[in-house]
Amino acid sequence: MDLRDVEMSLGIQFPELFHAINNSGMMDHLSHSREWVEDKIANDMNYVWLGDFFGEWMGDCCLFAFENLPSACDELYECLRFDLKIYPERQSINSLYRLIPFAHKISGDKYCFLYEDGEKEPKIVVYGHDTGDVDLWANSFEEFLYFQIVEEVADENREIHSDYIMAHIQWLNDAHKRLLTEMPIKDIWEQLPEPQEFNIWSC
Repeated sequence: MDLRDVEMSLGIQFPELFHAINNSGMMDHLSHSREWVEDKIANDMNYVWLGDFFGEWMGDCCLFAFENLPSACDELYECLRFDLKIYPERQSINSLYRLIPFAHKISGDKYCFLYEDGEKEPKIVVYGHDTGDVDLWANSFEEFLYFQIVEEVADENREIHSDYIMAHIQWLNDAHKRLLTEMPIKDIWEQLPEPQEFNIWSC
């Protein structure tokens, strides 16, 4: 399943940057199963350039294979419907919003595109599968990528000039590229905004 197939299945359009990265070939591995990716990395490392695997080593964030996006979306909305049952103050999901998961944490929490009526660019939120909380993570996919790069370099001590990180930095806007060259990564890390609760519910 390719990205256009997913869009047709879900009735949405992914951000332009998401498409640009996919068209570059860096998301080709997402057209295969997770088992295929793990086998490729484990057995063919002499022939694999890590920069070809967008997001594969980027903090606590694992991108869903394209073929798994519809089922991940179904699972998310099953959880949201369950939340409505256990939180009586929540009457329904606000019709202005639609959540489409694209990645997950090890814990099972889901990174989602938050589509809002009238807005061209979806925000990024995290749905906590244990709590039912929805937190605003980034205002765009580009900002999300910037935050993930900062986290990976600062927290995992990955060299910012490594081929893998530079392959991701190329997709950032000029302002974020400039920050990464002008400020110590630890200072940027300490100044990143904290995720804020985002209300998707009608009460």
